[in-house]
Amino acid sequence: MKQLMWSVLLATAFWSCAQNGPGLPPVDLDEMAPLIADLQLAEALTGEVPVMVRDSMRDVYMLSILAEYDLTQEEFDSVMWLVRQEPVWIDSLYSKAGEIVSRRQVKRSEN
Repeated sequence: MKQLMWSVLLATAFWSCAQNGPGLPPVDLDEMAPLIADLQLAEALTGEVPVMVRDSMRDVYMLSILAEYDLTQEEFDSVMWLVRQEPVWIDSLYSKAGEIVSRRQVKRSEN
């Protein structure tokens, strides 16, 4: 019995040491980054719209972009809720999105 208890304790110790980080995110962040980049650009565009129509324009842009990626608002919110649970995941996602936005700006300024 003591040997079984020690085996369980040892296995538990190894198991707890095996998880150093948060693990893999629930979605592929490389695939999600262009969506976030598009949403950030749409958000920036709505900043140029008069306040009276800003919220409705933001909704129109968001739903349109989500439709391009075959997502509903509920699906997007659920995925983002999961990604936001780990700071490493959300930081990585927004860093990738920022790189995409930066590349687009450079490309646009070259044209």
